This record gives sequence, C-alpha cells and structure tokens, in this order.
Amino acid sequence: MRNRLTRLFTALLLATALAASACAADPEPGGGGGGPTTPPQAGGTFTIALPAYPSRGLSPHYGAAFDASQVLRNSFDSLIAEDRDEQFHPWLATEWTISPDGLVYEFALRKDVTFHNGEKFDAAAVKANIDALRNPDYPSWTVLGLLQYSSVSAVDVLDPYKVRITLSTPRADFLSTLGGLSGAIVAPSSLKADKQALTSGAGFVGSGPFVLDKVVQGQELRYRKNPAYNWAPATAKHQGAAYVDELVVKFIPEAATRAGLLRSGEVNAIGTVKATDIGLFDGVGGFQYEQIGSAASPWVIMLNLTHGATTDVRVRRAIAKGVDIAAVTKSLTKDTQQRAWSLISPDSAYYDPKFENKSGPDLDAAKALLAEAGWTDADAEGYRTDSTGKRLTVRLVATNPTYPEDDFLKAWQAELRQNLGIQVELQFVDNAQIYDLLARNDYEAFPRQVGGLDLSLQFNRAYGSTTPDLKYGQIDGITIGSIVGGSKLADPQVDRWLVDATKATDREQRKQLFNRITAHLLDNAVAIPLYTDRNSVAADATVHNPTSLFDAPRNSVNGWAYDIAVR
Repeated sequence: MRNRLTRLFTALLLATALAASACAADPEPGGGGGGPTTPPQAGGTFTIALPAYPSRGLSPHYGAAFDASQVLRNSFDSLIAEDRDEQFHPWLATEWTISPDGLVYEFALRKDVTFHNGEKFDAAAVKANIDALRNPDYPSWTVLGLLQYSSVSAVDVLDPYKVRITLSTPRADFLSTLGGLSGAIVAPSSLKADKQALTSGAGFVGSGPFVLDKVVQGQELRYRKNPAYNWAPATAKHQGAAYVDELVVKFIPEAATRAGLLRSGEVNAIGTVKATDIGLFDGVGGFQYEQIGSAASPWVIMLNLTHGATTDVRVRRAIAKGVDIAAVTKSLTKDTQQRAWSLISPDSAYYDPKFENKSGPDLDAAKALLAEAGWTDADAEGYRTDSTGKRLTVRLVATNPTYPEDDFLKAWQAELRQNLGIQVELQFVDNAQIYDLLARNDYEAFPRQVGGLDLSLQFNRAYGSTTPDLKYGQIDGITIGSIVGGSKLADPQVDRWLVDATKATDREQRKQLFNRITAHLLDNAVAIPLYTDRNSVAADATVHNPTSLFDAPRNSVNGWAYDIAVR
C-alpha cells in the first residue's frame, strides 16, 4: 500500500520541491539555524507571508475564522484570555465572578484602556458590543451570534467599569466565547456603521497593539504600532507597546512562492510551510522553523446522511474503511500532520487515546459492505454499479482547498477509485458559494475543519441537527446545528448529549459525553477523521518569538505579532 502511495505522490512532491528551489538557492545544512540570542529590541518592520486573505473580511465579529484570526487579533482585544490549558486570565477585564447556578457573570474592567480613535473603553462599550452580537439584525448573527450568544438574556452596566452578563442557561463554553476573537470589543462608534461596513469590518476600531493603516483587498494588510498599548494579557511574553513599529501581512497562496520570498529576504516569516519546503529552513543557517499542534478540530470529511448513496450506513462505513488515511497523511505531509483517529484534537483537554488505531483500512470488509448494500457490478470503466447500472458516485463539494487539504482530497479520490471502484467528483468553489451548494443538498461529502475555541462549539456546529436545507434550531437556549453541518445529521439523542456537554461544568463529565458522541458518530461513519491540525512558521534569524504567530485556539491571542521583534 505504502509503495503504491509513494509512486502516486512522487510527481506531486518533486514538482513542489523543484518550484521551491527555483525561487531560492539550495539550502546549506549544518548551519544550525535558530533565532537571535540577544534580548528583543523595539523598532523595525516585520513582514510575513500567509496563504489566505480573511475570507469574510476584516470584522472580528463576522470573520472570526482561522485565516482572519491570524491577522485581526493584532487590532482587537477581548475581556479575557485563554491559555492552552483552558485556564482564563485577565485582559480588558481585571477580574470576574460567576454565580453558583452558572447564569450570572460580573466583570470588573480596566480603567486605562483607550480605543484607537480616542474613545474610552468602559462598561457601556462592553454592553454595546454584546448587545450587537446578540441582535438578530447584526450581520454576524447567523454565522456567530446565534451560535455563541443565543443564551445571553441581559447585559447590564453596574457602574462605569463593571458589567453584568446574564444567561438563560448555564454554558461551559461562555468564557471561551468571550476570550476569542469573536468576543473582541470594538469602539461603540464602529457599531453605528451601515450593514455593508459592519459586514466587511471597514472602519472597525479596536484597542489592540496595532492600528490597521492600509488594506489592499486580497493582497496585503499594513499595520502601525499603537504606542499607547499597555494592557496585554498575562499570556503575552511582555507588557507595554509592541516591539515592531510596522507589521506587513502579504497574502501568497502558493507555498513554494512563500518559501522563495523568505529565502530571498523579501519577508521575515511565512506561515503554513509545506512539507517539501521544511528542509529549506529547519536546521539551516540564517533561518528557524517551528510547528505546534492545535486544539482546533481535526480535518474531517462529513458524509451526507440525506442524499445519494451515503444515506446508507453500509456505504458510509465502506468509504471509511476504503483508504489508508495514515499512509496518505505520511506520504503527503512527511509527519508534519498526523493521522486523526478521533473527531477531537489530541491537543484538546477532552481527547481520549482509546480511539487510536481503531479505524484503519479494511478493504475486504469495505467490499463486503458495498456488496451487501447492492453495489455488486462494475461498468466498462471499472466503476462500481448497482443492478441497474447506476454508478456509485460520491460528489464532494469544498471551499477552494489549500495545502495540505488540496493534495489530500486528490489522494482520497484516487484511493477510492483504485481500492473500491467508487467515483469521487471534486467540486471546489469560493467560500461565499459553498453554503449555496450545501443548501441545494446535491452532494455526498463535505471536508471541513470546524472552528470554535471550545469543543462544545465545534461539536454543536458540526453534528447538531441540521435539515437538508440548512435549517437548525435551539434546545434550552443552545443553538444546535449550523451551516457547516455537512452531514445533515438529525439525531435527537446526539442533540441531547451535545446540550448536556455544553451545560456541564465538570471536565470529567464533559469528557464522558464527548466520548459518547465521538464513538456514536465514528461507528455510524457520519464523519471520517483525516489528519490533525498543526501550524507551522519559518522565519529568518532576526525574528524573536515566532511561535506567537501560531493560531493555537486555547490561546485566545492567536496569531498576533505583539511579541514579535526583529532586532
């Protein structure tokens, strides 16, 4: 199996390596690599190349996805910060209390914070933001507010620097919501813009360490340092203003081109380093390379339970057994990503290793399942058919993929064709179009990494009841289902487990519930885990603290350049 996979991907990997070497001279191993050894100094410009411009624009409330959080956090602060151990720390709030019933949160606020436009941060600003986020007329209501703020029943200003938030039901994920980019506090005057501006983020004003100065749509963002910044959270590596005077973010989709820009000195760092480019920087003099795991959900392929051949659990189970995902992952990513065995990241506090090595390939079992489901014949091209000659086809729809998803989906397609005679049709579209395709319900597979700082939010969005036309609802004030629920699962028992896990404040109880949900979904092949999410960065030797660029969802200052220095 592995030899065949190696042959399958040799051309792809070689082509990428040649493209990278064309952009830069061959690396000289043995230089040691590594970053600067002297303390960081203020000044200079830090330039980084990332693969994707924020797909939903520049509003932290509307565009709080991975590609956005890498850059938008530089301008926006939240009430609290969350570390990788799921512990919470003061930020714009100095302290808080939670009532014994889990319904009332009271926050004492800093008195020295000023937004970039000179407005004062206070309890009224917090109320204006939370009220906007829970308003159905606010542009981000369907993509964020309904999911994360539907349980907020009241926001009250107790004094100029004290605010109370009341929930209709307990939520174990609420502090994570407030600590994430979607909980960013913007200047109240920003919230008075028209709907188009609120959606795009044009004119949004934050209180963060950098001020956005220039936007070249789809290509570049330029920031300047906020010299007054003096309220970083305890999770930061320093206090006071940011080190660098300017931050420049360039968006370059091609991994080899990003690598060439770093090798030539045109940028200081690059994100999402392709496996074949790691050798250009790791252990090479003048460069440094870092990678880290993420508590974000693994990449999965959701199989549609409401349309086509995947309505049959036997077909879904066969598909899940039909590809050696571990071998594909190793061949494509050279161990920079790992095969995912669970729907929960191994970097999550709720991960259970009992799922490891439980869902490997079994072609004989897969073929038997397909035969049992009636797919017993083959057409002239070798594709599996039923007794009427209908071809077993899986139509996969996805947002235009980047590395490593793009390579993985092509390999998955090839493996199912070779191993089981299943035809996989790949349809890639812009993110703005994907939800229309999902609502048409004319597909069988949907690959996704479902975001959310807390595991409840990830699971509620991906596996809560969702109708074929993407309608979803609420149970006990908690939103279940979402527009990224590609499997269109509608299981009352799963919904109950999801709600119980969202409410449970005891970690062990939540873990048991998440395990129960995971086991049920894997057994019924609702989603197929692919690979774990790992983030990588390569930088030149002048860059201090490059790991602060990682989008580690347990660290709610994800992706910011505040701790970066180039001197």
